[in-house]
Amino acid sequence: MNATATPNHSTLLRSIALAAMIGTALVGIARGAGDRTLHQSAAVAGGQRVVFDCSKARVSCDISAVGSATRQAQVMASISGSDAANVEILRKPGSAHFVVTLKDQPTESSSLWSIVSNIFHPKSWYRPSAYATVQLSVPGDRELDISNTNDRIHVRGVRARLSLADVNGSIWARDSANVDASTVNGSLHLALPAETPEVSASSVNGTIDITLAGNFSGRVSASTVNGHVSNPFGNGSGRGHLHLSTVNGSITLAHG
Repeated sequence: MNATATPNHSTLLRSIALAAMIGTALVGIARGAGDRTLHQSAAVAGGQRVVFDCSKARVSCDISAVGSATRQAQVMASISGSDAANVEILRKPGSAHFVVTLKDQPTESSSLWSIVSNIFHPKSWYRPSAYATVQLSVPGDRELDISNTNDRIHVRGVRARLSLADVNGSIWARDSANVDASTVNGSLHLALPAETPEVSASSVNGTIDITLAGNFSGRVSASTVNGHVSNPFGNGSGRGHLHLSTVNGSITLAHG
């Protein structure tokens, strides 16, 4: 009896192992099939600004924006994750305003879906269901607004005003002398080209590093609760104003 049962038992184990391997492979294929690339573009006319919003869906966006000499705003996003096939990038008609959303998510903020989800699932509780690596090419002389919830924001080559907001991610920006940047959990790194910058930068849990080109003699307002402030420029009365604040982190100003 035992001699006959042993081969059958081994065969059963091999079958189970084979089925598990096939199942794992199928899961991997399914996830791979969900990876995709999205494209969007818009002409930027007159005084239009470019807006990119990745704060309204459970998508983690690693955003890099580069200024160019063209009159086009172009978006390329590589999407991955379990919900990759459900992600889309919408453009508001007649504008260069792009929004990352999910196909089964209502877009109106006043919808019942939005109200219920905000009450029971605050955005800070969301676990991303998809991940996007976003490349933006925008006119370098047009204002740029970026809103993000998870992951970093990196901007260079945009000389016009920047408005950058994140929740769980750090922000890097250079080449603009007019910056409004804020994050909750993350650091701020700004490289300012002009002697008369207008900057407002704030964080809750993160450091703030500012590099200034040339001689800066403007006003500096810098405050932190848990950290130190390093300011070799002092607080002058010239043109330009830096308003910097964080709760947990240090603030460092340096010559470029």
